[in-house]
Amino acid sequence: MNNTHIPNATDNPPNSRTQANIPRRTGSVLRTLLTPLATATLTLATLAAAGPAHADGGTMPHVSGKGLVTAYQALGYDTAVQLRDGRGARRHVLWPSNWKVCDQHPRPGSPLPPRAIILTVVKTHESCGDGR
Repeated sequence: MNNTHIPNATDNPPNSRTQANIPRRTGSVLRTLLTPLATATLTLATLAAAGPAHADGGTMPHVSGKGLVTAYQALGYDTAVQLRDGRGARRHVLWPSNWKVCDQHPRPGSPLPPRAIILTVVKTHESCGDGR
């Protein structure tokens, strides 16, 4: 018969990591994981805090040249929106506050279509191609 000891939770007291000189890394791991999560939560909270704004009278507002968050507020968060990368790189928008609208379809003042509105966007530090 083999008398091999199988370790369990009671074999290692809570401070055994420090006694064995094993560094604790939970703080840096938590900071690494929580910082993007906190930023995302803050961004979504900012978007939601503005309340559901609706485009007046079902007409398309002028959102070209504005930030994407402002465009969402003008359109209303329940309006279907399709985003296209203005650089043609097929990038996905993860942080709306980092993007701006270069072009919109339909044009301002047009009736809102039953399908998704198309906004062409680029990052805020990029040019739209027409100097904006």
